[in-house]
Amino acid sequence: MTQTPVQDLTAPTPGQDSLLDRAFGSPRAARTALLTAAGKAISYGELRAAVDRLVLHLPDAATGKRLVHLPLRAEVHSVAAYLATLEAGHVALVTSDEPRTAAMLERYRPDVTATGDPEHPFEFASGAPLHVLHPDLALLLSTSGSTGSPKLVRLSHRNLAANASAIAKALRLTETDRAITSLPLHYCFGLSVLHSHLVAGASVVLHEGSVLDGSLWDAIDGLGVTNLAAVPHMVELMESTGVLEASHPSLRLIAQAGGRMHPDRVRRTADLGRAQGWGLSVMYGQTEATARICVLDPALAAVNPDAVGKPVSGTSLHLDTTVPEAVDGAGEVVVRGPGVMMGYAEHPDDLALGPMLTELRTGDLGRVGPDGLLRIVGRRSGFVKVMGVRIDVGAVEHALDAAGHTACVGGDGTRLLVAVEPRTSGAPDATAAEARRIAGQASGLGAAAVAVAVTELQRLANGKLDRPGCAALVLAGAAGHATETTAPAGAKSAAAEVAKVVSEVLGTDSVDLGRSFVQHGGDSLSHVQASLRLEGIVGPLPRGWHHRTLSELADLAAHRRNAPADPGAAGLAGTRARPPRIWRTVETSVVMRALAVVAICGSHADLFDVMGGAHLLLAIAGYNTVRFGLSAPGVADRWRATARILIGVAVPTMLIALFAMLTTGRYGWSNILLSHWLLGDTTEGSTRNEYWFIDALVASLLVLTAVISVPALARAWKADPWRVAAWFTAAALVPRFVVLALTEDSMAQSIMPTTLWLVGVGAAAAHADTRRRRWLTLALGVIGGATFFADQPLRNAVVVAGLAALILVPRMRVPAFLLPLLGLLAAASLYIYLVQFLVLSAFENDVVETVAALGVGCLLWRLADRPMRRLQDLVPAPNRWNERTP
Repeated sequence: MTQTPVQDLTAPTPGQDSLLDRAFGSPRAARTALLTAAGKAISYGELRAAVDRLVLHLPDAATGKRLVHLPLRAEVHSVAAYLATLEAGHVALVTSDEPRTAAMLERYRPDVTATGDPEHPFEFASGAPLHVLHPDLALLLSTSGSTGSPKLVRLSHRNLAANASAIAKALRLTETDRAITSLPLHYCFGLSVLHSHLVAGASVVLHEGSVLDGSLWDAIDGLGVTNLAAVPHMVELMESTGVLEASHPSLRLIAQAGGRMHPDRVRRTADLGRAQGWGLSVMYGQTEATARICVLDPALAAVNPDAVGKPVSGTSLHLDTTVPEAVDGAGEVVVRGPGVMMGYAEHPDDLALGPMLTELRTGDLGRVGPDGLLRIVGRRSGFVKVMGVRIDVGAVEHALDAAGHTACVGGDGTRLLVAVEPRTSGAPDATAAEARRIAGQASGLGAAAVAVAVTELQRLANGKLDRPGCAALVLAGAAGHATETTAPAGAKSAAAEVAKVVSEVLGTDSVDLGRSFVQHGGDSLSHVQASLRLEGIVGPLPRGWHHRTLSELADLAAHRRNAPADPGAAGLAGTRARPPRIWRTVETSVVMRALAVVAICGSHADLFDVMGGAHLLLAIAGYNTVRFGLSAPGVADRWRATARILIGVAVPTMLIALFAMLTTGRYGWSNILLSHWLLGDTTEGSTRNEYWFIDALVASLLVLTAVISVPALARAWKADPWRVAAWFTAAALVPRFVVLALTEDSMAQSIMPTTLWLVGVGAAAAHADTRRRRWLTLALGVIGGATFFADQPLRNAVVVAGLAALILVPRMRVPAFLLPLLGLLAAASLYIYLVQFLVLSAFENDVVETVAALGVGCLLWRLADRPMRRLQDLVPAPNRWNERTP
């Protein structure tokens, strides 16, 4: 690695390790710490007393550290609760108070939640800690600024104290300084303002409001605010409104971070500040470095408008010029120092980990000049490939910025996607044409390869560009193959919501509205969650929705929202509010998965006797597998898709079987190897056939994939998959009858040769696109199922009725209030099946056994879903593989 030393300052001055020790460690009790927007002052002594009182409400950390959820607001009680959490030795999970934090809180279940109510400051989930938390861990923050991402940054007490002191030193903060909460406190930059000013003995005005609100500026001028923190978008707004041209006598410093500001704007703002008596300090940082890495002295801003300064005290950095993107002396910025995070948390188990990093690879590309100043020139991820050409997104945005356009640039493989804000003067068409021309020239692709949407850019809560959201706007506008358009508001919100669902269900940040759910790696294991959530946005999903582009689904959603509430409302002034839906439509396969697993558990618990559910699940597995994995275009792609599905099925089965073998001896190696139907009781300890369903499913999917990989059959499958699936089913009925005729074994109906036809019927049902084909498919199901279980007519009837519903009724109407429960049971059906036998043996009451098995299975699915998805992602989804293959 080539290293370019920049500045290697000494470590922070030795002292206390805690942020609060540094904030309250010197005699300053009478000085003001916080002010409300109304001007009420809270001294350091009063704040300390409030923190100490709240500490008494929290459990003693000696009995176990707790995870405390703090929906942090710019209010005295909220700030005191946050500081009390740190003081008590617990871990603060800081978020906004918005509903979008729900996904994060589902993953990281808090022990304690701050209520914001001074009378009842905390709510407690349970007595014992829910997580193992590392002793050094102090704070968890989202990496995205949206506080909705389940990927968190783990920060220690040392991180917080050292970086707060370093910022205070770099900005020359003193006890006479006063900041205002111009940024959300759940955003790392906003929280660092609070930390650094408390450490310096300064004060902070707690105010909720935008730089466009007159109340913010009244507070700045009326309460003597000296320091204002801002992100580039805020500076743009202040410049456009002229608010900075007015006199603000107390203001001495505007500290800008959170993204790159164009050098021309830096120069203009610095010049304005010099005329008005305040300075501009450009800063550079990341949440992963506890806020600030570099700070540019205000005296240097006007003459070095492209620089972000030198490292803060205790921090050093070097450039890795060996990365592929390094050109002209640039390299990836690599940071060392006490601010470098402990590491990421992507799962609750990660909260027990200690520091995992000695340096932070920022992903930013930078250069260091002879003056020792760092200049950020791009991102390693700031490149897109369009028609095989690698495009520097930052360079295109800079070209547009230089021409006076505020833009966000991305790409979808075939086009450069440019979202550009409308100008105050000039028609949108003219703006689009100019932006298209500039982007075409800057990228070298030409205007024909550029799609433009003129629209308000989507931004995160911290003011940064929401790049996936902006790309969604362009794709929504370009769905009709237009290259210049103004994206409608309905399409904008619908596209963003559809992209959000796919991103959260599949755990990916890379969502392309020009591709389908299947092309993003969606499969039969994830489609339940996706279909139910998309149904809430789009309405009844069209047949084959999983193969339609996400932009098409967004268009359907926008059309549904813009449609009148009833046919008679068309043409009236305004539209009637839509009443809440009492009934919802849902895919029959989802309902059947939920009902089948309940029937399986209840029957095994002797609560009732409705057998046949597992056999129906085999048909549903065949149905979903050919809709998702086996719909891939090529043989190799289908094998990869099948491998992803089998990882999601086989790995949890093998792990649970191994656990049971080691702890109870219930299963043996044939169960772990998913081969009990072949090995039977020949392996030591193998006594139970309870996982026959998994054995049969894995073997059947391998056989089906192998059959349609034969060249002649692969071509036939591509031309007419129903015909191949129907003949496959007919052929699979042969061993079903032969084996059962030749054996009297009561378990013969649970081995793969006798159940393969069920997977075939499901595969045929998925492609039965005419009435005739549906009835022929049902006929095959009746032939196989009517006499499948000897002397068990009810069980045969359950199987045949379930197959009829799957084949003839693709969607069902269900009460809306039942949908969350049905969706949960269907999504968790595999895990419920796997753990039921272990849970059922632990109870004696039939109802308790059934409910416990369902509950434990759902909980296990919640915990295992994302880790299993990450494991599946080790095998590239078909579309991703195709992109990487010449």
